[in-house]
Amino acid sequence: MTNTKQKVFIKTLGCDKNTVDSENIIGHLMGKGFHSTSLASEADVIIINTCCFIDEAKKESIEAIFDYLPYKTEGNCQTFIVAGCMAERFAKELKEELPEVDYFTGVNRISEIGDIIQKQNAEKIYTGKTSYTLTENKRFISKGRTTAFLKISEGCGHHCTYCVIPKIRGKHRSRPMNDLLDEAEMLYESGVRELILVAQDLTQYGSDLPNDIDLSVLLDALCERLSFTWIRLLYLYPEGINDNLLKTIEKHPEICHYFDIPIQHTEDKILSRMARSVTKSEIIDTVSRIRQFFPDAVIRTTVICGFPGESREDFMHMHETLSMLRFERLGAFAYSREEGTPAYTMPDQISDQVKSDRTRQIYETQKNIIAESNKSQIGQTFTTLIEEVENGVSIGRTYRDAPEVDCDVIIEDATLTPGKFYQIKIVDAIDYDLIGRL
Repeated sequence: MTNTKQKVFIKTLGCDKNTVDSENIIGHLMGKGFHSTSLASEADVIIINTCCFIDEAKKESIEAIFDYLPYKTEGNCQTFIVAGCMAERFAKELKEELPEVDYFTGVNRISEIGDIIQKQNAEKIYTGKTSYTLTENKRFISKGRTTAFLKISEGCGHHCTYCVIPKIRGKHRSRPMNDLLDEAEMLYESGVRELILVAQDLTQYGSDLPNDIDLSVLLDALCERLSFTWIRLLYLYPEGINDNLLKTIEKHPEICHYFDIPIQHTEDKILSRMARSVTKSEIIDTVSRIRQFFPDAVIRTTVICGFPGESREDFMHMHETLSMLRFERLGAFAYSREEGTPAYTMPDQISDQVKSDRTRQIYETQKNIIAESNKSQIGQTFTTLIEEVENGVSIGRTYRDAPEVDCDVIIEDATLTPGKFYQIKIVDAIDYDLIGRL
């Protein structure tokens, strides 16, 4: 058994759900006597929590592994672990290419990492389980955090033809509601005031639980028990958004009128090829109903450009539909061909150049939509969360923007306190950002 007073450094790549996994890894290790450090150079244990959703994510994960491996081969690191999605999917291949790595631990075995390190087993690969749903509340939350994620389910029950997530993380499993409420209370007591619910699809929550529990029931319970300033919902599939959910959101002012709805495409032919359980008319109807319920709604979406079989006409129709729907926030991605997915072997694959050109066209149009949306905010006053102060200015967000992916509010006042909420009047808009004053 190794000395459990070792220092652990973790590098997290990928999505918000990986962030939660990393906090659980550190929490479990600290429960076994390890210590967390933010400096890789002083770490005895280095963990790279990887992502492999698309090619770019795989490249970023590989680069991170190579960036930190010298701490093992030339520095103080005694145990080097590659964890997460890439380890789950490519452990055997990585083991052959990276003999310096001590262990590969998949997404469903993060609670075993402490035992793996301490026992120093000869086995290097720990993957394969798909029944894991974290129930223990052992997350490590650093001091001073105002924003934190709450992962309400694991895995995915959809089978989109381009996506590897069900193969990596397994089928959809909802976490018990009482566990979520306890974890949310822990986060609140630690100082968190913006709680962001995350899952592959929040609207699936409760579909595998008894007693008619669903996302609306969970939201009611959260709002009744705790007084978060903001509760934000990330990743709501359009087919799961019903009037009951919208009425629940309407009932609780702390739930942000911010809707992250990944539609991926608008045209029925492509939606069918993607195995999405929604039609173009249903997408348009869902967006319309949200705007009817909430005139101040901010809707974010993601779309894929260049999916196999997407003709120029299909793309132009999507472009026109997006221009009509005018999503305030949008991410466009060139289709990434992933081995092991049905779309990988589909005919009519699109060239990288065409995919890139189509993605660029979407962003060019979206830039104007965001600019117009931001200009419409001038003169309004918003509750604004300050996130950092640097170079004489404070930088924050309103309810209209999720962390890291959306717009900022810039205030020429360095006296504001990060982690605090202020009333900020918007006085100007520049490209993707807003200018405000106290």
